[in-house]
Amino acid sequence: MEENRSRLAVILAGGLGTRLRGVVSDVPKALAPIAGRPFLDWLLTMLSCRGITKILLLLGYGADKIMAFVEDGSKWNLKATYSLEKEPLDKGGALRNALPYIDEGTFFFMNGDTLLDMDLGEMFDFHVNKSAKLTIAARPWKDLTRVDPLKVNDESKVVSFGEKNVPPEEGGFWLVNGGFYVVDRDIVEELPLRRLSWEKEVVPQLVRRGVVYSFRSDGYFIDIGVPGDYFKAQREIPYILGS
Repeated sequence: MEENRSRLAVILAGGLGTRLRGVVSDVPKALAPIAGRPFLDWLLTMLSCRGITKILLLLGYGADKIMAFVEDGSKWNLKATYSLEKEPLDKGGALRNALPYIDEGTFFFMNGDTLLDMDLGEMFDFHVNKSAKLTIAARPWKDLTRVDPLKVNDESKVVSFGEKNVPPEEGGFWLVNGGFYVVDRDIVEELPLRRLSWEKEVVPQLVRRGVVYSFRSDGYFIDIGVPGDYFKAQREIPYILGS
């Protein structure tokens, strides 16, 4: 990415990982082993290769283990900082809690258990050109289980988010949330400092304001949050990203 593009990625990595407890019980979800390496290792390697130089990790459960693994981020050529929550704040609340550590006007935001291989610079330029406040990486998907579908207009503006009655696109697929975002800092400043759902409260409110856009990505996607996809990731991630 060029100098005028954000190099900061804010990563939510404080989840309990309750759905993975049957197969991964001794580490936080972001450190779940994938082909012998913690998932977070794969994610940070990808981000570094895509031009990210700074990461801010939003931590709760298992914070000590994640900080011990990432340290200062230098093993990935990243500068790592941390925001810790004293009680569960959900995704929106965790981001608002981290505001004092966010020093860029626009930044990337993602989950620590999700990977979407895409051109971050292209997505950032799209966000700026649209004068968006929030841009969602959307991916085509044929199943609405565990996903939030998007409805967009001809200008790529999101007009509905998370409504399961949205009809599929031509070809029988939906555009769904890929879990990667470009965020303007000023929308975070507006959020209350409390437990706050990003997908159920923050994003729908911004959609109603008409400031959310969708950037389509056909890159590889995986969410390791359930056992089936966790086991699939063991095979796919090393093949897609290289061992």
